[in-house]
Amino acid sequence: MRKLLYNFIQTALFTVISSLGLSLQAQDTPFIQSLSADQIPDSPEMATYRERLRRNPTITGYHFIKLNALATSQKDGMLLLQIPDGPTITVTASHVEYESASEYEWIGKTDDDRGTVIVISKAGRVSAHISTPEGVYEIFSAPSGLYCLQEIDSEKAWDVGCATTSTVVKPDNGRAAVVEPATKQEDNANAKMQPCQALTYPRVLVLYTPKALTLAGNLTNLTDYVNLSISQFNSCIYNSGITSAAALVLAGIAPLNNLTETASITNDLNSLIGNATAQNLRNQYQADLVVLMTDSYYQDGDTRGKSKTVTLENANSYSIVELWCATSHKTFAHEVGHLYGCRHDDDNSALPSYAKGYKIKFLGFTVDRTMMVGNGITGDQAKNRLLNFSNPNIQVSGRATGTNDENNALRITESHPIIGAFRPDPANPLNAFVDGPTWVSTPGGKNYELYYNCGSAPYTFSWQYSYDGVNYTLSNITSDVFTWYFSQNQKIYLKGTVTSNGQSATAYLTVTAQLPASPYKVSAAGNGNDTITLQRELPSLFATPNPADDRINISYNLQSDMRVKLDMLDQSGKVIEILKDDKTISHRGRYSASVKSKSLPGGTYFIRLLTSQGIETCRIIITK
Repeated sequence: MRKLLYNFIQTALFTVISSLGLSLQAQDTPFIQSLSADQIPDSPEMATYRERLRRNPTITGYHFIKLNALATSQKDGMLLLQIPDGPTITVTASHVEYESASEYEWIGKTDDDRGTVIVISKAGRVSAHISTPEGVYEIFSAPSGLYCLQEIDSEKAWDVGCATTSTVVKPDNGRAAVVEPATKQEDNANAKMQPCQALTYPRVLVLYTPKALTLAGNLTNLTDYVNLSISQFNSCIYNSGITSAAALVLAGIAPLNNLTETASITNDLNSLIGNATAQNLRNQYQADLVVLMTDSYYQDGDTRGKSKTVTLENANSYSIVELWCATSHKTFAHEVGHLYGCRHDDDNSALPSYAKGYKIKFLGFTVDRTMMVGNGITGDQAKNRLLNFSNPNIQVSGRATGTNDENNALRITESHPIIGAFRPDPANPLNAFVDGPTWVSTPGGKNYELYYNCGSAPYTFSWQYSYDGVNYTLSNITSDVFTWYFSQNQKIYLKGTVTSNGQSATAYLTVTAQLPASPYKVSAAGNGNDTITLQRELPSLFATPNPADDRINISYNLQSDMRVKLDMLDQSGKVIEILKDDKTISHRGRYSASVKSKSLPGGTYFIRLLTSQGIETCRIIITK
């Protein structure tokens, strides 16, 4: 019922906004384009591809499709996915790194944040993972320039098949052994210009056996699985409010031909750690972590992944993941979570005690599970596994995703610099990352700083911002610090670029602002609850003409006596003019105001109305 109400509100908002002539409209072209049977070639290559699909025990159905350009398929950060013979899924962008039409990573949320959609493109090859409480789907490249949308068996997809256990006993003094990171920075480590050593992103080397390569079909297809696996893990980082410096970087992909798979994942993992070729490849690629992709049938199919350590041991930072379930079962992200020091929800054998997954419960029943929860779940409880690490400060569907005793996000925040120092990083060219809050809950200006290294003076800086992660606007900020003023709930995408002697490095950051309710907002009972009726969700605020030139006429409707504040904001959310300052209006009805826009620069602005009914905004474009 809640989802139906959400969908109805969303549809109504789309209808009203479109009627106002604003830019939020239906997507120009559908991202997923269904094909008829006669559009699918009957070739030996396609027959071989279909046979590989039939070998995958997770896939219950598939459709060959075409994909249209993401830039023309999304609008204002919204993407509609029409699953052939399935649901239409509405996705809101949450993290986007868009370099070009052929190079991007687009991550969005669905179903009140319970679902995650990942779409990535590498050199024009697109792959996607669609994970919702109602179903799981994946998209991979297929022969003849087509794509294959695969439906994953929901009865199996929620089970990562993890066999990892902790082997470290708590010390007698109750304190965990501390693993110190290798020193990578000099005394000026807090300076924005770092010594020329690569940033300490953890780096993973993905190895594969001959059987895994056969399963994938070729190295290009296997690489698609690897890229999507890493993006899936990183989406857990972004969804969980963890610093982007903890994101995983692919060090390389290489074959491991001298390891023969067995029926025991424990034996194979021990063989991997002792394999001289694997150790040499790890050193060659300067990889902090190693994951081996296999195509075995461990423990009669019940086991799909295992990690050697959950306590940040350099020599044991190895995992095995079965290729066919790496992304569909989220096994890769789960096992790498172990290598970052995270444990199952019921694992109390090691410290720190809070480094555990979390089951989200309602009325005693598990309704969602975070990434590191084990497989203990009954048929009467929800099997949905969120692409989230446990974090008491992040909510999904109105419920916290962790507690002080279950906080994988804190563990990863502590562990990622330790892991990133397991192996010396390669000396990269100029590189950068943006540091600043990704989750904002208080209004006002927040600073975002561009950190960089491996360059030489002079440096120049530029900042761009976007409301959809694809279409960016250049700001007038030319320093390494960018300030964004938050005054309303919004999602903003930042892109910072540093240039040095002809080299440029670009870093991305997505920020979500969820500010407290309006100070004028009260419930019908006067108890301060944030209850909003469906009627009040629909906007009553209008601004015309749009686009405007000389003057903007504003109209708004009041349902009863109330206090009113009306103001105008620029694109950054900064108030540039107050039109009505906390005035009490004693009669219901429609009211109007106007503002001279002739002196304002051309661009996009917002009119904001704050009342006891809540906050309403409308977008206005000023042309010159």
